[in-house]
Amino acid sequence: MYPTTLLFIAILSLAAALDGNAPPASPADDRPVLSGLFTSITLPTGQGGCSGTQEAILDIYPSSSGSTTPTVLHLPGGAYMNLVGDTVESAGQQYLDAGYTVAVLYYRLPRSATTTSWLVCSDPYEALDDVSSAMTHLLENASDYNVDADQIVLSGFSAGGHLASLYSSLCNARSSACPAGQVLHFPFMEKGSKIFCSEVGTAFNALQDYDECFPTVLVDEATPPTILYHASGDPIVPTSEMTDFVYALGQQGTSYEYYEVLEGGGHYLVPFSQVAAVSDGVLDPSGDYASLIERALMLPNPSCVRCDDIATPWMEDNGKTCDVNTWLITNKCVDDPQWVTNGYCRSSCYDAGRGYANEVCCPPPTPPSSCTECSDDATPWMENNAKTCATSPQIETNCNENGWWVSNAYCQLSCFAAGRGYEGIDCCD
Repeated sequence: MYPTTLLFIAILSLAAALDGNAPPASPADDRPVLSGLFTSITLPTGQGGCSGTQEAILDIYPSSSGSTTPTVLHLPGGAYMNLVGDTVESAGQQYLDAGYTVAVLYYRLPRSATTTSWLVCSDPYEALDDVSSAMTHLLENASDYNVDADQIVLSGFSAGGHLASLYSSLCNARSSACPAGQVLHFPFMEKGSKIFCSEVGTAFNALQDYDECFPTVLVDEATPPTILYHASGDPIVPTSEMTDFVYALGQQGTSYEYYEVLEGGGHYLVPFSQVAAVSDGVLDPSGDYASLIERALMLPNPSCVRCDDIATPWMEDNGKTCDVNTWLITNKCVDDPQWVTNGYCRSSCYDAGRGYANEVCCPPPTPPSSCTECSDDATPWMENNAKTCATSPQIETNCNENGWWVSNAYCQLSCFAAGRGYEGIDCCD
């Protein structure tokens, strides 16, 4: 372990200031302190962020129970340019009071709060590395912090909600620890995705292609149980971003609960009683936001995990991949202890019926369809003469060659089937 106490940090900072060599202010410098003893860790992910000097800090408040307990990894918000501590003081304290171990991560930030905030000024994936490092530290030191390694829940707020859901969409149980659940509060979905997918030094708002950083697109069967909170009065995150995410969760069969405060509220935590009021009796109005952690842990777990296809060192040295080495797959996998220990070719071994023990690999996610569910609306003449698009000879002389048909999108499907479809419309089969 490499713990340092806040007092030690303060002494070092004071000494540096007296020497005239005080480091630039970090977004984590003014972080709140919850009740109870805690340990502060500087994670080994290094310096980064826009100043190049930020370091990820993890404040860990072990449960006072003295025994292993579910753990909340709390990710504050702040639009990826600040780390706002109000949710730590409110929800974070509620988690601790409920008996959970609470770890608050102050991750490195890819935007500046003081200059050119419209630019991405450092690698956003530093923040994702910080989450991975925090998860690893909690697991490797579980007994020191009363952490139940199988019950770590990510709780993210605004930008922290995007960060939590992106991590949950990309983590792999063998190479990066995955959470048992996630609780997302008004997650900064679309804008956070644009920030993450932008190149350093560029403006992010105009970015059009951000699917690889967009949790709504990345949802798959391995996505952990999810609790989502939002208020319809939120002026920063539209409700449509939340309902699109909920739809994606439902399409993949992910366990979830969505709580939307329909009247009032904004981009902040409303009194918990307002959330309970829209829960159809699921949540106790006298409870608090710790109830959402409990709900996440009660939902069914995914039936499968993400499986990578990491080649062996020999394969890499010889330009080989798992999916083309049938002899190795047939003769290695579960029969070779080194393969079992290192999890080589997990996906290929599983597909060949030789997967590793207690591991069910999810199928590759189906990419979202770019096709259009086309209508086949007849023209007024067809309707008056009991004709249909599918049988009308007019398809051969109209469709994309008739401006009136184009403007009214007549016979979309039949025109497409005849090879005369409208520009930019790819009809689904």
